[in-house]
Amino acid sequence: MTTARAPLSTRNPQAYGFVVTVLGVLFFFPDVLVVRLIQADTMTIAVWRGVAAFVATALALGLFGRETLPNWWELLRWPSLAMIFLQGVGSVFFLASLGQTSAANALLILATAPFIAAMMSWAVLRERIDAATWGAIVGVFGGVGIIAAGSLGGGHLSGDLFALANAVVIAAYYVVIRMAPSGNLMPSIALGYLLTSLIALPFAPMEVLSLPQYGLIAISGGVILAGGCFLLQIGPRYLPAAEVSMITMLEVIAGPLLVWLFIGENPGLKTLIGGSVILAVITGHTLVKLAQSQRGQPA
Repeated sequence: MTTARAPLSTRNPQAYGFVVTVLGVLFFFPDVLVVRLIQADTMTIAVWRGVAAFVATALALGLFGRETLPNWWELLRWPSLAMIFLQGVGSVFFLASLGQTSAANALLILATAPFIAAMMSWAVLRERIDAATWGAIVGVFGGVGIIAAGSLGGGHLSGDLFALANAVVIAAYYVVIRMAPSGNLMPSIALGYLLTSLIALPFAPMEVLSLPQYGLIAISGGVILAGGCFLLQIGPRYLPAAEVSMITMLEVIAGPLLVWLFIGENPGLKTLIGGSVILAVITGHTLVKLAQSQRGQPA
């Protein structure tokens, strides 16, 4: 195989990682808007969304990834069990947060996940946290504090706490991926989707939904969640963490804007202030890390 005809992942791994990561984030742009448009109980949505994501992923693995499927013994090892659990509870927390707070709060608080992951890596993997990252950790949680202060009077604090719990779960997800040996984690993630349904089922009234509602759930679970998670399992392997953080910021900005434009869900002044703090801190931290990597310093 000549270099000219080699796949982009071989010719330019960083460009390949950038393209795939951007595509993965683009998949998630409309997710919160689609969940809002379903107009149903969020736990009922969680049940059917998990089923849709599981079916879509299982079909894709059966058609295109059969040769990479792990055996049952591999699925019982700790990395797989951890991924199943984290994927399962994370989706429940995400939808619970959307049911009890604004889309902007849910996504902006979710932006703390990389910094929670850094603290977990420091505690579990003994990875060093530099001064810039410690400063960013203080800054993003300052922004979360402003958002939470705005929720105290509006009865949305429980939703903010669900969003923070989801950020913790996603952070743990990042750490498990770092610790796990290389392999196909998509079967574990698919089982995690099914676990979401099982966790949500006792709390779901299972109201009767219309055909358009089921269609939106199929889009949210079978296309957005399954497709986005698949791409975000691949792209970040080829990129520095700072670039991944910058790209994933696009969802944090675009998601609330779409809900605001199409549904008119105003996030409120304190959310805008706290969100601006979070985005400014993440942008500054990312630029510092990119500058360090270009100078050959550890990022």
